[in-house]
Amino acid sequence: MMTKREFLDVRNEMLDRLKKDLIGPESIDEIIKGKPLQKYLTGILWPINSSLAAEENETNSSEGKHTNQENMESLSPLAKAMNPSAVGISFLIDKNNSSVNINVDCGMYEENGEDEHWKRVQHSLSDTTIDFSKKTGKKNSLMFPDNKSIRIEWLSRPYGDTYAVSLFLVNRYLQETDEHKIDNKCLFQPKIRLTGLNNLPFVVRQAFSNNDENYKDEDTKTNDLLYRDESVFAVGHSISVHWADISPDKKRAGALETHVIPAYEIPMVIPPDWDKGGTLDMVELSKMKNGEEIKEALTPLCDEYQVWINKRIEEISDIKVETHKETAEKHMNNCQASLNRMRRGLELINSKNNTVYFNSFCFANRAMALQRKQSVAARTGKKTEEIEAKWRPFQVAFILQNLEGLTDPESPDRKIADLLWFPTGGGKTEAYLGLAAFTLAFRRMRKTQGYRNDAGIAVIMRYTLRLLTIQQFQRAASMICACETIRLENPEMFGDRPFRIGLWVGESSVPNNFDDAEKTVASIKDAIIHKRPLDFDSSKGTPVQLVSCPWCGEPLIDEDDKEKSKVFLKTYKANKPSRRIIIHCSNKECQYHPSSSKEGIPVLMTDEEIYRLLPDMLIGTVDKFARMPWKPEVQNLFGKVKGEKNGWGFISNGETSDERKFVSHVTKSQGLTINDAANLYPPELIIQDELHLISGPLGTMVGLYETAIDYLASVDINGTMTGPKIVASTATIRNADKQIEGLFTRKASIFPSPGLSHKDSFFAKQRALDEYPGRLYVGIFPPGRSMKTSLLRVYANQLASTTAMQKKYSSESLDPYQTLVGYFNSLRELGGAVRLIEDDVPSRMKTLENQNETEESLYKYKIRDYERNVPELTSRINSSDIPKILKRLEEPFYKGEKNKPIDVLLASNMISVGVDVSRLGLMVVNGQPKTTAEYIQSTSRVGREFPGLVFTIYNWIRPRDISHYEEYFAYHSAIYRYVEPISVTPFASRARDRGLAGALVSMARLGFPEMTKANAPGNLSENEKIREDIQKVLIDRAKEMKASPQEVENHLNSLFQQWEEAIELSQLVYSRNRKKDISNLLYPLGMKENGVFKTPNSMRDVEATAGIYLRRD
Repeated sequence: MMTKREFLDVRNEMLDRLKKDLIGPESIDEIIKGKPLQKYLTGILWPINSSLAAEENETNSSEGKHTNQENMESLSPLAKAMNPSAVGISFLIDKNNSSVNINVDCGMYEENGEDEHWKRVQHSLSDTTIDFSKKTGKKNSLMFPDNKSIRIEWLSRPYGDTYAVSLFLVNRYLQETDEHKIDNKCLFQPKIRLTGLNNLPFVVRQAFSNNDENYKDEDTKTNDLLYRDESVFAVGHSISVHWADISPDKKRAGALETHVIPAYEIPMVIPPDWDKGGTLDMVELSKMKNGEEIKEALTPLCDEYQVWINKRIEEISDIKVETHKETAEKHMNNCQASLNRMRRGLELINSKNNTVYFNSFCFANRAMALQRKQSVAARTGKKTEEIEAKWRPFQVAFILQNLEGLTDPESPDRKIADLLWFPTGGGKTEAYLGLAAFTLAFRRMRKTQGYRNDAGIAVIMRYTLRLLTIQQFQRAASMICACETIRLENPEMFGDRPFRIGLWVGESSVPNNFDDAEKTVASIKDAIIHKRPLDFDSSKGTPVQLVSCPWCGEPLIDEDDKEKSKVFLKTYKANKPSRRIIIHCSNKECQYHPSSSKEGIPVLMTDEEIYRLLPDMLIGTVDKFARMPWKPEVQNLFGKVKGEKNGWGFISNGETSDERKFVSHVTKSQGLTINDAANLYPPELIIQDELHLISGPLGTMVGLYETAIDYLASVDINGTMTGPKIVASTATIRNADKQIEGLFTRKASIFPSPGLSHKDSFFAKQRALDEYPGRLYVGIFPPGRSMKTSLLRVYANQLASTTAMQKKYSSESLDPYQTLVGYFNSLRELGGAVRLIEDDVPSRMKTLENQNETEESLYKYKIRDYERNVPELTSRINSSDIPKILKRLEEPFYKGEKNKPIDVLLASNMISVGVDVSRLGLMVVNGQPKTTAEYIQSTSRVGREFPGLVFTIYNWIRPRDISHYEEYFAYHSAIYRYVEPISVTPFASRARDRGLAGALVSMARLGFPEMTKANAPGNLSENEKIREDIQKVLIDRAKEMKASPQEVENHLNSLFQQWEEAIELSQLVYSRNRKKDISNLLYPLGMKENGVFKTPNSMRDVEATAGIYLRRD
């Protein structure tokens, strides 16, 4: 069995190889082949009057040359971005301890013979004392004893009780006329180390933020408390700086040291192992005989949480800062409120008068246990009885605290949106899938209350990106299969209707109707039979989104293996009589093999099937809800159906005469009966994953349309309209209260509530690095070099390293680092890297391999023969390719040559959420991502199971990149603190211009049967109550969001007036009419068509343009 040490040894060597390659040296007096400026990429101090080497004078270099003309006598400009002559640090030093010990090292190279060999010469300033209290306000300098052109220069000024010091290592050589004779005038591998005399701490802590409490919001106060022990002691200039020997009070540091290539290992924050009594075993909980046993099993969790809360309350008195105390008390109040909700959930399960809670909880535990065991068995080949299925404490706690609000529409908890805030990879998905499983069972077993309890959508899970949607669909489908297994065992309790899940996404991902899906399936089968490449209309997507059985893991399609690909002929079938895409498993032992199941895998892949059969769970993108005003069938999702035809499905109020004739013909030919449908309950649980992505223009539009969704999903409970329970999840968010209020008009409750430190929230604790290795972040800042050159050097080094290391390490320990994930902030940058990887990287690897012969090197390299057609995970790939790439990413390098693992994967921000491939361990980030949230999310795709390694290449012409590099340790030591706040403003004037009409029409068309048909817009004039109801809902919503109700009312009056005027002028339909005597109410945003309201087809249509309006006061 592999040990953590083996993986760490591999990771450490890979980092060391990169450092030796990019900055050197192999040894203190190494001899290298070729010029040092060509061999080394960074960590170079140029002569003071140098210009950029000709071979690196590329696009965008003019900005750097401009800085060359700045005042050479000032210190900071010498550390200019393009070709710095100095590197340095700034810090505060205690006036009472102003003397420090300084050690500085660097190397220079001189020609060694005539065969292009260069020898390194070490230069050092050792154990020298500097007193920063002397000659303040003036520039001071200290020459190296063996070289007067290498100097330490500094400037110190009084600053309160401290001196503010800026200290630099400066190359004072002058460049010769011949630009190419510069290598012997450059300094390489600079390093500065400062320590206090007599080992006393001398560096004074710098403030993290503005200390004026009047300018701090609650999030800032929370971060000030949680990160109060994380200190910043210095900032670098063209170099990073690290501090050590921190005093017990966290206010002083005893050492500062610069790093050309900084590395920081972020500790893992993970759920603690549970050993405090009771049980969190899913199987054991599912088999308990009554609610009392479950209460007894889970009460120890609640009791331990109470003990933890009490201890934290006692610690508040030790906090020195008053505002920190106030924030700490709020945190503890929130923790106590969460615990009280957990206990109420346990009481519901233990209810003697209503065993539905108990049975639903047992059902959820068994479903999640089956899902866990089947998924692990499919991935590892283990027997299910050998696999443990246990909740993490936060998962079961989250379920418990949501039970009351989920099941009781009149509970105050129903008006709370619960945000599950947990680090990436911690198990958030399993927590809300467990809650979803409870919801499905509860709905089937509870009393009808005037609604059917066996049909209709109970849970909606929403995502923002199709990649995330499709991958989560696979995981949720596994859970639904487990639910269906339980139902088949006990149809008396859970009904005869199968549990199903539907995938509701755009037609570029999945065909929206059966006819297109049938053609695609037929096209794939024809290609397989005739051994042709797959060729179908990518604009229509593909229903083949499951590439393996979600229950047993058996492949459903394998395009890479010609023989295995034939399995698709048996798995996917287009059934014309039922107009269904039926998916069976080819494994005869699987319960979804045709011999065991007529229904097949319980998934619905097309919109047509979803609207008709209404799966219990719906997974979709937020974009899809922009179709509400355009598609009358969407009302079925909210339980607003006209009727049901047994054996066929539910009928929409918007059914056209042609559709009615077709359905009548089909149902009559099959002898199906027609019934009116009892009311269907609308969705009761809406799960919004990756909440941080619902922000900015997209979030604003989602918030506006959310008014319609909430309206359509609400029911009248004793005279009060009550909407669904909303839960959300994220690993990175700030300003959550305002965002949730803007999206859902609900109060936010963050779980787990933070405690007194970011290291411990009871449900998640920061672990020691020697116990749980963290993700190692490494910064690369190559001034004056192009990003392509830097990218080339890093990619080639890492690919050639892992290949050469195969003789030293096992295949298993190398596997996490064999697939290099390249992350890019734009498609333009990614596109530029494709050719680099195809042509230049192999050439550079060959150069590294040749060094084995020309230099005595600690490390050897070997060229990697990798796939030149590099796969991508970006918005420009076909949806049909996404499942295949995800499946290939799971393939390790040590299972033989028949499998085709991925050597290099290029990705955009599409990968930043939802890609959960445990084997990935290596990523190279091309430039600092736009936001900290994106940086955390994207880099968290690697290092989930094995020690991760993340390289970030900084762009020297971008000030933001420079700042992140110079403050590397401060940033990474408190990275969640720097997550940017986000906002949504659904009722802002420009947002209303683009989306209010769409929300209004959605509410009218889908909320009232008489308004649903294509030709029904004219009915508005006869129904004043419709207008009054919608107007009241929208205005009340605007008030709750603190928007101007008067402005919203005026805007609504204007829209309704336009609608009424259009009715008077001609016959009115909703859309898709081109006759002159008939008008359209809606026309697509950005299109020049006949219509009244411009309405988006996608939530993202808002990002096309932005207007700026100047108001004269």
